[in-house]
Amino acid sequence: MMTVTAAMTALGTLEAPAGNEATDDRGPDILLIVVDDLGCRDLGAEGHDRHLTPTLDALAADSIRFTNASCNAANCAPSRAAIMTGRHGSRTGVHTVGSPKRGKPANRRVEPPTNKRVIDDDEFTIAEALRGAGYQTGFIGKWHLGLDPLSQGFDLNVGGSGAGHPKSYQPPYRNPALTDGPEDEYLVDRLGRETASMIRGFESDVDQRPWFVVYAPFAVHTPIQAPEAAIDAMRARHPELSIRKARYAVMVERTDMAIAEVLAAIDPSETVVCFVSDNGGLQPVTEMSPWRGGKGMLYEGGIRTPMYVRVPGVAPREEPMPVQAFDLYPTLLDLAGLQPPADRIIDAKSLRPLVEAPDVPFERGPLFWHFPVYLEGYDPESREPARGFRTTPSGAIRDGRWKLIEWFEDGEVALYNLKADPGEKVDLASVRPRIRDRLLGALRGWRAGINAPMPTPLTAK
Repeated sequence: MMTVTAAMTALGTLEAPAGNEATDDRGPDILLIVVDDLGCRDLGAEGHDRHLTPTLDALAADSIRFTNASCNAANCAPSRAAIMTGRHGSRTGVHTVGSPKRGKPANRRVEPPTNKRVIDDDEFTIAEALRGAGYQTGFIGKWHLGLDPLSQGFDLNVGGSGAGHPKSYQPPYRNPALTDGPEDEYLVDRLGRETASMIRGFESDVDQRPWFVVYAPFAVHTPIQAPEAAIDAMRARHPELSIRKARYAVMVERTDMAIAEVLAAIDPSETVVCFVSDNGGLQPVTEMSPWRGGKGMLYEGGIRTPMYVRVPGVAPREEPMPVQAFDLYPTLLDLAGLQPPADRIIDAKSLRPLVEAPDVPFERGPLFWHFPVYLEGYDPESREPARGFRTTPSGAIRDGRWKLIEWFEDGEVALYNLKADPGEKVDLASVRPRIRDRLLGALRGWRAGINAPMPTPLTAK
């Protein structure tokens, strides 16, 4: 096999979007698994005591398991845009899913900025970078960043479209990029088979070019659906579960089984494997405890994610360094021997030094979030449940154990010590003013530095 270090030396660097030429030397194959709406405690490896997830548990045990990993946003599209581009939403313009003015107009107190629903064609995705270096590239499942991933660096596409979730997990799927299967087909199983088949096709390439595959099963996003026989078996195992939670448990377990089929198609000695969720889980079916909140919130339950990185030849371990999902963009390029394009700012940071040399000092720096829009939905753990918003316009920063959230409607802030208070129950803003002011200054300075769009006062109607 060619080691990752040898592949890096062979492939050289990528300096700009144009002019990349493939070499005769083969870099590592790369499989990026991005699941949807998985709660940060929904896997056995993360402490769940009912869901049987042996495949992902084994992957976690054989990987660098990041125990303080976060998504870049609390809902789908902005998080996925960040992973694909290595850039914050304030650069791509993708801040949320759909309208920035969600929820009842009478309950909104500021005017949110505009939102893009797709990434621009001039964004340079990780697929474009790898394809320019000679990689075969394929996408399976949820895209949600435009009509077609084929325009963003992927050679093959199965299921990727503008849709954020399937109409159903049984045919008809009503997906222009996915043919319908038999009446009793389950989409979770189907996309696992499609991914394994695509990988086997890439493996048979006559030129033995490396491949990059993004496997993004729609699961476990709504609709919460599963085969009836599997639901009955789950309720027999766990009669205490509601029908909805039993359906969800089956979705989690079938996703694990589908991932097993995908992993069986790869050569583990040649393949970098990454696993992450796009955001926190949807309450109340997912498990986030002890973290507060869920999908759509900047509390930890909305942004925490399992994140596993398995690199051939690198010993597994748990890594407590706080990182963000979009750090995978420069990390995977780095592992392939490439540097991000020089003609644009990449906000993410390569974790390759941390992955390969844990004893060498490495500083990731603070993590930032910017969510200047409204997201409707009642949740008792939101800041103001009675107003009917999961999130109002806000931003956040994490630096080590400390996390600060700023709400843009009224300028209020909350400060949490995540090591002592992972559930964000005790606001320390009034008792730790020096830390509060330092983090607030850093957050506002970061926003100014990237020209982050901010809400404006409401206009008269």
